Amino acid sequence: MMSQEYASVWDAIEKDAVKAANLKLRSQLMMEVSEYVKQSGLTQSQAAEKLGTTQPRLNDVLKGRIEKCTVDRLVNMLAAVGCKVKLSVSHAA
Repeated sequence: MMSQEYASVWDAIEKDAVKAANLKLRSQLMMEVSEYVKQSGLTQSQAAEKLGTTQPRLNDVLKGRIEKCTVDRLVNMLAAVGCKVKLSVSHAA
């Protein structure tokens, strides 16, 4: 049996490199939103209001429902609470 190593779990789950990159970015943003909620001590409803979203949408983020989360929505949530999102791009060799 051969063992294959992957750069991230998303590379193992998604064979399409473009889709894997998108999943990786969304998961990082979701973790930041989750950390904000945890650190804030707010209820989901209170946090959702500050994040500029609804409680059900925030619950999707907190439950890891990545298929329901877009990069735009996640960036908007973080920006609503004063977070600055930076993107780093590196070119393939």
